[in-house]
This record gives sequence, structure tokens and C-alpha cells, in this order.
Amino acid sequence: MKELDCLFLHPTTHIKSPEGVDHLTNVVMPVGTIALADLLDREGYGVRIFHTGVEQRRDRAFSVESLFKKYDASVVGIDLHWYVHAYDAIRIANIVKKLSNAFVVLGGFTATFFAEEILSRFNSVDGVICGDAEIPLLELLAHRSSGGLDRVPNLLYRDGESLKRSKGKYIADASDLDKLSYSNLSLLENSDEYSKVSISQCGDVGPFALGSELKTQGWFSMGRGCSMDCPYCGGGRNAYQILTGRDAPIFHSKERVVETLTRFEEMKISSTYIHFDPYPTDRRYYRELFAMIRDERVDIGSQFGLWALSDRDFLMDFRRTFNPLYSTISLFPRSGSEHIRKLNTSFYYDNEELLRWLSDAKHETIPTELYFTSGLSWETERDFEETIQLSKKIIEEYPMVVTLGCYPIELEPCCPRFLSPKDWGVTLKFRKFLDYYDTFKGYANGLPVSSRLVYETDHLSESQIIELSQRFNKIISSTYYDKWQKLMLGEKIFELRQEEKSSVS
Repeated sequence: MKELDCLFLHPTTHIKSPEGVDHLTNVVMPVGTIALADLLDREGYGVRIFHTGVEQRRDRAFSVESLFKKYDASVVGIDLHWYVHAYDAIRIANIVKKLSNAFVVLGGFTATFFAEEILSRFNSVDGVICGDAEIPLLELLAHRSSGGLDRVPNLLYRDGESLKRSKGKYIADASDLDKLSYSNLSLLENSDEYSKVSISQCGDVGPFALGSELKTQGWFSMGRGCSMDCPYCGGGRNAYQILTGRDAPIFHSKERVVETLTRFEEMKISSTYIHFDPYPTDRRYYRELFAMIRDERVDIGSQFGLWALSDRDFLMDFRRTFNPLYSTISLFPRSGSEHIRKLNTSFYYDNEELLRWLSDAKHETIPTELYFTSGLSWETERDFEETIQLSKKIIEEYPMVVTLGCYPIELEPCCPRFLSPKDWGVTLKFRKFLDYYDTFKGYANGLPVSSRLVYETDHLSESQIIELSQRFNKIISSTYYDKWQKLMLGEKIFELRQEEKSSVS
């Protein structure tokens, strides 16, 4: 049996179908997991990461139990960043406690927000690192055997029958970020499989993930924090202040980013995911970074998520910088109703500005992904009809839009709508961690759940919110199909066929 100082385990959401088939979803790891493991490795600790979803994709007979026949770990770290992993994270913790004497520690935004409840209800969890985890993990490994847990910053832990919070507080600064590396994939078991399955559009683990044989994805963090407080986001400015103590965004140095991308290219990773845009009115950081990437001739694509519109020069720079075969820009207008968009976003733009931006992206021939939502505060069915009409117009006029989807908006713990639901016209169905745990336990066992979305609004029930997104995707899929039929058959033949269908019906 191999001894390890720290074993990281990533949980995966399980959804059992009525036919008894176990589907794995929400497979993307928090990007900090590899950076944390690398930090411990460079300090001389024995470390290994297992992505349980990837292991099950490779071998459906895989079990967490099997790992503890091979490894004896002093500390087991389980990420609980997104609430969708609530059940599986605790399930794994229970297994670890039955089979080992390891100190089980959770980390991530969801674990931080519900830390006291988790430790009070689940004896299999020994501690939660609340907020940034770099120095706390190092200190935990240093003091674990001596019992000096009070010296570990950001740690909430069980002390006999009571809970104790360490006095030290750690908030990573820019110099701390520059000590991190996201490219040491040798610490992740079957990392080549992870780089393929994680690009599936829905985050699912499956044998035929879209483009998995053509594109590989590299993940790293551009920085931490946010300048905005969008009502539905659990990672906004106020949430960061509550969860980590951070009061302003920080970036990785551009030099370190270029080093990471160069390393990804050497590893044959074709695209990198960038979703950090905390200052949409001032993107000088990215303009300078793009220039450095070009100067270093790094050949890699990018899936870049904009948090608001950009100018034409940014799009030109993006096109010149990243490999066009593996690059897209994602934008999240949320609603086609200007009124609803203004009420629900921190950086507003009207539809005319959106269409102008799309025209610029079309001129630069940049593949674009657009995402709308249902269930926004104060949205009605009439408002949502504007989303459908705008989307149909976009399909007709902007062929470079390769993805146009709509999903019911999630309600993340610590977002403004969770903390002050009445102020946002929302009624919560869940308030506790146990609610999330029970829901995803139900999904994993194929049982009915009390709520899928956790909320309803003053204007829409939960079922209406779900049905609106379903209706959107059905209409948009049909619109896409009709568009390509016109191109293939010609306008006149297409119209004749439509008339024939109408007469038959």
C-alpha cells in the first residue's frame, strides 16, 4: 500500500434514469485542485488526484473503496465548490471514514457557505477550509499529526463535541497566485481522459463527448474575485467578501499565464477555457496578454467567456491571437427583454448594442455561443417571448453563432437572490445544505425530488420556468433546421414543402 500525505477526490453528480442507467454529469473540477496538488508536491508532500467520474467512465466497476486498497492517505481533500456535488461529496467522505484514519477536509464555495451545518450533521467530515486554501492546506499537513489544528488558517473543525474555528485568516494575494501552476497534470490520474470528457457541452461524462477526439481542453484560473453583484451568481463581489474576505478582483500575472499556455501547447492541449472578466469596461489586461501570446507564438485555441460586450478591437485581437479551429467566444445576454436584462445584470446593454456586437463578431468570423435563461427576477411569459423572437432573428442573420441555448437559471448559495429573496421577487424552496444533499441523493438513486430549481418567482412557478427553457430549445432547434433546409433545398422548394406539410395537417 502506497502512503500519501494528501489524496484529492473530485465528486461527480449521479443521475439514475427510470431505466436504471447511471448518468454522470457536472464533471469539471474546480481549477484550483490541480494547483493545490502541485503546490503540495513542490513542498515535498506525496499527492495524488482522482476524478471519480473519469474513473467510472473508464471502468464502470470503479469504486472509491478500491482506492483505499492501494493508498493510505493522511489527509483526504474533497472539493465541494458547486452545490450539485452535495450528495456525492458526503458519500465519498463516508467511505473514506469507514476505510481509513485520514483527516477528511472539504473546500470550495458550497462547503464554505454551509460549513457549520456540514460539520454538525456529518461526522465523516473532520474539517472545512473556508475560503482560499493554499496556505491552510500546507499548514494542515504540517500540524495534522501534532494536533495543532488551531494554527491552520481558515479552518473550521470538530473539537470533541463542539466546533472550533481557527483564529488565523488567509486571503491569497497576487504574489500567491503567481506561485501556482495549473499544468502539472501528472498528479491527476488519467488526465488525458479528463481533457477530453470535460469539453462536453453539458459537462457530462460519456463515451461520445462532442469533439473529444478532435479537441482537448486545458483549465486554469486567470484570477479571483469580481467587481459585480449579479443577482443569480454565488461568486459575485458580495459573495467573495462573505466567503473569502476578498474585496476586489486580482489577476494572475500575464507572464505566468503565457507560461501556462506554452506548457499546455507542449502537452498537445488544443484549447484553454477562460471565464474571468471582472472589469468589462477596462480590458487592458487582456489586450496586453493577447499581444504577449502572439509575441511568444503560442499556438492554442480559447473558449473565452465575456461577461459583457466588447469593442471591435477586442474581437480583432482575439481572432489574431488564438487558433481559430479551437476557439469560440461565449456571451450571456440572459434575456431578450431589455427591461428584464437591465433588472438582472450588472453591466447592461440593449438589443441594438448586442446585434451590433454580433455583427462585429460576424465580420471577424469568430464562432460565437449565446446563452439565455428562464426564471429571471420579474420575468413573465410575455417577457420570455421577446427572448425567443430575438433568438430567431439572431439565427437568421448571424451564421457564426454556433450555439444558442437556454437553461433555467440556477440559484447558487450566497447569491443575492439566495440571501435576500424577497428583494428579488423570489421564493426559496431550499435554505439548508441538507436540502441539496437530499435532492442529489434522490437523483443518484432514481427517486423523485421535491424541487429541481430550488425556487420560483413572483411571476412564474418552477414548472413554468422549466417549460419555458424547454420551449425555447425546441423552437430554436426547429429554426436552425429550417434555416439549413433553405440553404440545401433553395428558398422556393422549401416554401413549397412547407405548404405541403400545412395542407396535410
